[in-house]
Amino acid sequence: MRPLQVPLVSDVMTQKVFAVGPDTSLETAARLFAQKRVSGAPVVNASGEVVGVVSASDLIDPDRDRGAGVGNAHYYSLENGHALEFGDPTVGRDGTVREVMTPSVLRIGPDQSIVEAGRVMVSKAVHRLLVTDDKHVLVGIVSVMDLVRGFVETEPQ
Repeated sequence: MRPLQVPLVSDVMTQKVFAVGPDTSLETAARLFAQKRVSGAPVVNASGEVVGVVSASDLIDPDRDRGAGVGNAHYYSLENGHALEFGDPTVGRDGTVREVMTPSVLRIGPDQSIVEAGRVMVSKAVHRLLVTDDKHVLVGIVSVMDLVRGFVETEPQ
């Protein structure tokens, strides 16, 4: 029996990450999640710094306070340190991501094992972690499904 090679987070993470801004409308975030088939996204400010995360459950939670803010219709695609902006930031819609996002960010390094990523997810009861380099720059995102795929693909035959 050969030993199991446990992949690193960098082996299974998604490198192309869709993100929203704090002033992105709730409707735009929901549409992004539906179109891209994702259940959450990092929230980044104008300089690309991660300031929080938002999930589909944040968007639909009827008990979340929502202010009277008007959000815009834009989001980002982040890959290899580059950000592309999409949508129209001049189109206003009720509600902003800032009102429902979680401002704390759980991170993991790309050189950590997927076992360690799983431990963090279980202990914090989350479904995804942001992957950042030594300078806390976003390099990817790792989800529960990414971890499952990593374990399944490394299973000895």
